[in-house]
Amino acid sequence: MDTKLKGILLAAFGGSMWGLSGVVAQVLFNRYSASTEWLVSTRLLSAGILILLYSSMVKKDNIFAIIRNSKDLIQLALFSIFGMVGVQYLFFKTIEVSSASVATILQFTAPLFVYFYMLLRGEKHLKVQELFLVFTTFFGVLLIVTSGNFTQMSVSPLGFLLGIGSAIAVVFYTLQPRNLLTKYGPPMIVGWGMLIGGILFQFIHPFWQPGFKMTGQSYLLLAVIVLFGTAFSFISYLASLNYIEASLASIMTALEPLLAAVFSVFVFKQIFGLYEIMGIIIVLVSVLILSNLGNHKNLKQVAVKEIERDSIR
Repeated sequence: MDTKLKGILLAAFGGSMWGLSGVVAQVLFNRYSASTEWLVSTRLLSAGILILLYSSMVKKDNIFAIIRNSKDLIQLALFSIFGMVGVQYLFFKTIEVSSASVATILQFTAPLFVYFYMLLRGEKHLKVQELFLVFTTFFGVLLIVTSGNFTQMSVSPLGFLLGIGSAIAVVFYTLQPRNLLTKYGPPMIVGWGMLIGGILFQFIHPFWQPGFKMTGQSYLLLAVIVLFGTAFSFISYLASLNYIEASLASIMTALEPLLAAVFSVFVFKQIFGLYEIMGIIIVLVSVLILSNLGNHKNLKQVAVKEIERDSIR
């Protein structure tokens, strides 16, 4: 297989699985009344273990090296609590109170907040083209959450605030661990970030107390979220960066919100009006262009490829 095609397929698989996992989580919430707290607790713990195993056994990383450096360990703890847990919890809570499609689209706006942060830090200079893309993105979000009726919101205010909160949390998740990623590599940092967050979440909602009757179907749904929507998708996307440029891989990540919307139509019979469809298209196009202007990486890229010029979810 052509190496470029292999990279595109790997990146597309990663983006697709991220989109699928949000919809599957909504099925768990709607059909089984599963709580966000339990799902995040279980997902972070399980995926953290799997990714650390990948880091150790496949990448041959010394996964315990970071524990011996107290300064790096503190930075890792901050990344895990405020970055990893913040992103995961707010994202899935948005799904619980609204929908997977809304949660995914709102979190997809994270590069805007990364852009604002870099402006404030002086790492970027304001350009008319970029400012135009910022405004068009916000306009697209406005169309989505109001369905074109600007006098009222079609999305609950809580769902909107949680979704924007998850996008803002991505800023910390993306930028704070850059030095750690450079030093130790993405799999180790992401794996430890998930595992530490998962262990801490056991005090909030232990994974062995789901709060509902587990069935064969619920176990299958959980396996899809943990394996395909987290571990395999991360590894697949990371592997794609060995074959294609980060800018091309970022285009594939647009499959996440697109497929979340498509899956929502088929699974939940969700109907998108003309204004919502227009809003989704505007957001996707504006964010992708903004993310790639001046080599500014997408939210799934800034975090990982600061090290080898790649990125992570």
